[in-house]
Amino acid sequence: MARGRHPTRIHIAPPNEQAAAKYLFRWPGIDLHREPNRFPALTSPDLFGNDRPLEIDFGCGTGMLACGRAREFANVNFLGIDLSQKPLYCAIRDAGALNLDNIKFVRGNFNEMLPLLRPNTVAAAFYLLPNPPQDYHKPRANARRRNFLQAVHNALAPGGRFFFASDSKAFFRCIRDILLNDLRCEILNLESAGWDLSTYYWRVWEGQGRKVEGCVVEKKS
Repeated sequence: MARGRHPTRIHIAPPNEQAAAKYLFRWPGIDLHREPNRFPALTSPDLFGNDRPLEIDFGCGTGMLACGRAREFANVNFLGIDLSQKPLYCAIRDAGALNLDNIKFVRGNFNEMLPLLRPNTVAAAFYLLPNPPQDYHKPRANARRRNFLQAVHNALAPGGRFFFASDSKAFFRCIRDILLNDLRCEILNLESAGWDLSTYYWRVWEGQGRKVEGCVVEKKS
């Protein structure tokens, strides 16, 4: 999830049955690994039953970005994915309070969901302020990150964009180098991409004097 309070410190009740049925999927990693065909594809037709553009927030945390964009763009579908349960309960609470019909959340490991992505189906993807790992120098770990980034890039529709940000300079460089050197992507900074990226955690980190670095990849037509 996006960095902030540890999930166990969040005090929130589980959503009621109706809200959970409307907004939440629970996909155990072992089932995703063994039987991925049991699960719907990560596309608008499979998840929402329509052909609207789809945006995916990988590691959505409390869903602030996804809910905010779902409220702003009613003709776009939004999917938030996170492994932590309590932050997703917050996201579902907020989606329900806003009476949103164009958003859903999945509890699970998004790396296990990569086979469910389909080519040219995602309008935008976000990977913002994840907890910086300590294994960014290890080839095996970076091979997993390369697989994630390649799968997301393949899923982007022509002209679709992938947004990444981190307050860890080392991790930012790790992801940037994979995008540049391994995937041969052209990278834009957030300002030149014309997008004002602002989330709760972003404001918190910058308020503490931490520098957040971000970049954008746009899939060529």
